Amino acid sequence: MKITDVRTMLLHGPDPHGVGGVERSWHVLFVRVDTDSGLYGLGEAGNFMGDRAAIAYCRDWLIGRDPLAINPFVRAMFSGGLPPYDPQMSPTATVDGPIAWGVSGVEMALCDLAGKILDTPVYNLLGGKFRDRIRVYLDRSGVADPTDLASWRAMAERAKAEGFVDYKFDAEWIAPELSRDPWNRQMRTQQIRATYERLAAVREVAGPDAEIALDGHMSFDVETAIRLAKALEPLGLKWFEDPVPIINFDAQKRVRDESPIPICAGEMLVADQFRDMIDRRAVDIIHPDLLFVGGLHEGKKVADYADLNGIPLAIHNNGSAMNTIAEAHLAAACPNFIGLEYHFWDAKWIGKVVRREGVETFDEGGFVPLTDAPGYGVEIDLEVARRYLVPGESLFE
Repeated sequence: MKITDVRTMLLHGPDPHGVGGVERSWHVLFVRVDTDSGLYGLGEAGNFMGDRAAIAYCRDWLIGRDPLAINPFVRAMFSGGLPPYDPQMSPTATVDGPIAWGVSGVEMALCDLAGKILDTPVYNLLGGKFRDRIRVYLDRSGVADPTDLASWRAMAERAKAEGFVDYKFDAEWIAPELSRDPWNRQMRTQQIRATYERLAAVREVAGPDAEIALDGHMSFDVETAIRLAKALEPLGLKWFEDPVPIINFDAQKRVRDESPIPICAGEMLVADQFRDMIDRRAVDIIHPDLLFVGGLHEGKKVADYADLNGIPLAIHNNGSAMNTIAEAHLAAACPNFIGLEYHFWDAKWIGKVVRREGVETFDEGGFVPLTDAPGYGVEIDLEVARRYLVPGESLFE
């Protein structure tokens, strides 16, 4: 069996909750790997700058090759080999950025294809599953009117009523009207106090057993991150995510050393960077995303290294139901897994763009249930895809 094509399909539609409770639009980029047997695999890429160029580069290498040679493909794209092997390095001479993002989407599709070829779920390709249902934490970002405490309570009440007990909010969107300088990475005392009051309203409704996390979006300097973490300590937050710029591990370690809240980080990192971050003792919880880390096998490598160091795994998720289900397979295979993110609860089309036989993406308890179907067990919902297909794009049919 040989690979005959690697294709992409771009969708676009509304995301009503967006960032800070403000509606935005969103793109979903699918990847499909075809073979001469008629079997194919599905994946998702992030649609960042350079993703499609990287996927085209991957396609040129993959045509005519064995679809089960997944790790050699990733190695060739990231590092290349010694002469006379071609390529001898990645097309960007780095192991991160667009080449990692493109490889991530293609490798996800290759894993789906491998599962279909071998007639087994993807989690078995990663060593087998530890759990049947994958806990989701719901990213709520903020509310449209952050000064209205009733809006914060109402959002918490709705999420709780829909079965979720784990939530995350964006630090910079909790009291954005109090930001005084967009450049200096600082929060003044007034903004920190307002952030506490608004998260306290969420805690009041969610209850003492809810897991509430805070995302810093790489926004703050060390001093602000430490002050904010200490101010929020009474709320019992699960983690403080990306408090400082993402590859400044020395700054991140300074925050971790003084923060009473565990530090979570890594959404844009690849395996080499995770190794450095862990070795520098700069993180309490790792947070890879399959859209960016280089695929499921690279994600498993990162999770295993963290486990050896006594560090739990949360999984960042910037994608649709496709990425969510793929990440659920990774989560199932990692003993140190604690939570999988989901952004698009209000953008129903993003959660329904792929479907599984006999089971929804989410169950009523805020979990992703797994099945024993080969691969991920998913198919594109062509009705949804057709409705949101970007003009000029072609459906996977």
